[in-house]
Amino acid sequence: MAIESESDNSETATSNVTILKSLHEKGIHYKEIIGKGTFSSVRCAWHDEMKQNVALKIIDTSSNSDFIVRFLPREKIIVQQLNHANIIKNFEIINEEPYVCFIQEYAMHGDLLQRIKKNDRIDEEEGRFYFRQLIEALTYLKSISIAHRDIKCENVLLDNCDNVKLSDFGFARFMNADEVSHTFCGSRAYVAPELLRSCPYNGFLADIWSAGILLYVMVTGFMPYDDRNITKMLEKQLQHRITFPRRRNLSVEVKELIYSMVHPEPLKRRPYHEVILSTWLADTKYELRSEPFSQKSD
Repeated sequence: MAIESESDNSETATSNVTILKSLHEKGIHYKEIIGKGTFSSVRCAWHDEMKQNVALKIIDTSSNSDFIVRFLPREKIIVQQLNHANIIKNFEIINEEPYVCFIQEYAMHGDLLQRIKKNDRIDEEEGRFYFRQLIEALTYLKSISIAHRDIKCENVLLDNCDNVKLSDFGFARFMNADEVSHTFCGSRAYVAPELLRSCPYNGFLADIWSAGILLYVMVTGFMPYDDRNITKMLEKQLQHRITFPRRRNLSVEVKELIYSMVHPEPLKRRPYHEVILSTWLADTKYELRSEPFSQKSD
């Protein structure tokens, strides 16, 4: 199945003039919109005091929706505790009713889905670099008892040196290692089968599944399952069936890794430390690029 972006509600793009004026007075000068969601918009902006571009994630809280009431307070707490090179840094949170504005690190090279669409897919050599960084970020989150619960290509950003920056902690929550959750979170194409079945689930094990789906999308340029038919998709997932496009000529090692991460039984999914030691990833040293990256023109 080809990759499609989820539709967004554009109303928020034009409804936050008040907060933008307030930010301007604080020396934060907004530029273009770089992302939109149901309750939020994301803009690039120039920060006078920091002397750099930042990202403004502006959330309209006036709807009092379930997301605003339940998830936004969590997100505000979580993002202020994160400190990892492969996770988007949050500099400040500004509350100006009815808006909440997260001032965050700006990832100038967009997201992983945009890169995949531009290049048709990510070759395995480059994919190893990105995936190693993502697994480091997820390992860190688990070490501080945070499950992300919305791992997907759109939430993996790329900075000016082309390093991975995991973003969007709107569905994240603190969890104990053996704790279960009951709330459906994430995108259908990426969520684990236990969520589709409305079963209690472990957020960390669900994140492993989603990371496996992300790896598939990255190296093939396709979605592994057709989420337009949930029943058929779930049937394939529970049978532990996944098909790889022959024309991509993927290595056995990457296919084995993906297969081990999308096991229908959560406890049988390959944990992060074993992902790092897998044949496909074992020789990939964790590192950060320090030279500015220049994308080739189409």
